[in-house]
Amino acid sequence: MKLKAWLILPGLLIFFSGNIYGQNQENENSDRPKREISWINPDFQAMDGLTHHVLKSEALGHEVGYVVWTPPTYIEKVKERFPVIYFLHGAGGNESADAAGFSEWVSKSINDGRIEPVICVFPNGGMSGYRNEVEAMIISEIIPLIDKEYRTIAQPNARALAGFSMGGAGSVYLSIMHAELFTAAGSMGGGLRNHEELTEKIRQSIPVWKDSDFGFILINGDEDRPDAFVEFAEILEQNSVDHRVVILPDTKHNLGLYYEKSVEQLIEYLGDKLGSR
Repeated sequence: MKLKAWLILPGLLIFFSGNIYGQNQENENSDRPKREISWINPDFQAMDGLTHHVLKSEALGHEVGYVVWTPPTYIEKVKERFPVIYFLHGAGGNESADAAGFSEWVSKSINDGRIEPVICVFPNGGMSGYRNEVEAMIISEIIPLIDKEYRTIAQPNARALAGFSMGGAGSVYLSIMHAELFTAAGSMGGGLRNHEELTEKIRQSIPVWKDSDFGFILINGDEDRPDAFVEFAEILEQNSVDHRVVILPDTKHNLGLYYEKSVEQLIEYLGDKLGSR
């Protein structure tokens, strides 16, 4: 069985922004000051439907901000329920950093008829890689809260993940660790390499992905680790899990370039998965 052949490969490393995830964020021997994390960031570009909120997180042990965008039809059609895209920011970002930018692209895709209306949610992941306490905050607190406070379709086939850099890697990671909660994941500028910690979890997730028609869209620039998902994509291919690998020409690790060249493709892919429920 091909999967067994893969399982004996070296372990997986998730990385972002040129750093390898799984190692300490700050090298013990480094003289660089540790980056201070701001957990509540209410300032962002004004946009209709975009609101900032604060959660008193038990998982984190302190308050944390998150942003929600609702499309115009959320107000216009008060009995309608909506799928949700959870967008994860990159290293050095926060809940407000990408909220307006990504929401504007989603709004454009809705207006162009490329996807059905969706809600977008932007958690604050700090510098966590979306693991440990932040992972628990998103999975056990943010998602249930959004399903309670908003008219969502509270089902796995109506939730998708997306993100850039650390957030792209985080989207894939959360899809591996919690395959039963989502229907698709999109990564821009993230990556996944062999990692023993995830080997068994990937094996367990494969039948869940196949049964739910889960999909991955994995986007990297030709100057931004174009081989970042080679091994992972090979496993998806061998096990008939829907996926799309996109390599962008003349693209470095820059969110603006990823937006310009690929975000509409990413949004449409996620929209198709959310619309096939």
